[in-house]
Amino acid sequence: MKFLGEDLFKEKVLPEPLSKTFLDWGWIRSFADMITKNYSDLPPLRVDLAKHLADTRAYIERMAERPAEEMAEFFTVRGDGYDEHMTQFAACHEVTAAHIPADCGYLLDLGCGSGLELDALDRICKAEGRAFPRVLGVDMTKALVDQLFAKHPDKDIAVTMGSYFDVPFGTEKFDCAVSVQSIHHFSLDEKLPLFRKVWDALKPGGVFLQCDYFAACEEEVEMMEEHWRIRRAMNREIGEGDFVHVDRPKMAYDEAAVLEKAGFAEVLYCSVGIEGTVLLIAKK
Repeated sequence: MKFLGEDLFKEKVLPEPLSKTFLDWGWIRSFADMITKNYSDLPPLRVDLAKHLADTRAYIERMAERPAEEMAEFFTVRGDGYDEHMTQFAACHEVTAAHIPADCGYLLDLGCGSGLELDALDRICKAEGRAFPRVLGVDMTKALVDQLFAKHPDKDIAVTMGSYFDVPFGTEKFDCAVSVQSIHHFSLDEKLPLFRKVWDALKPGGVFLQCDYFAACEEEVEMMEEHWRIRRAMNREIGEGDFVHVDRPKMAYDEAAVLEKAGFAEVLYCSVGIEGTVLLIAKK
């Protein structure tokens, strides 16, 4: 299995799509030899796990006196530098976009923000001479959505402002759904009804691409969950149903199990070359 090294994206060069197929998924044209049914076949999520856990403990200690911020407010105050900050995760957006089916006509983007995965998809569509799909995005932060529209004024993109837990998606409307670096802020119990909504919204044979931050071991899951609980409790202005921006990474295989419980027929794992990050490919 090949590992997509970070050097590939230093010059922001989009890799050439491969012509291979994997299983019966003929539309997967890129990075096919990095896709597996088995989590254990992936490269280690952390090159040095002991160092990562030590760094995580140090981070938790640094943040111990800082109350959690409400989700939309967190991104609003950081909106101006958001795209630049996220260049460190460029591979997530590029690899996710490369796995969107070439014949996708209608795309659902959960937590679309400023549209970084749509930027990547636009580059691919232009390089391959194909049409950019119709898009429905869902996001809570107007400052980021305004940036998306400014970058893509000529595209058929609509955005519903709100939480993707609350916004209705409809039934069998979309060919593909994506979410990049967003859903790791929530518990597995919260994700199950969301994943069921996504499953309902996809057409038969549709695919959900979730590229996200995942824990490297159960100890990391437990540490970050306790960190979330403590910092959330420190912000007295946060209500029962409010979301806060504190990472709550889970094990990728637990996330895959929830996707299958939600109805997806098969979930595959894809390495994207960034530590702590996996692309889950769930087929309806």
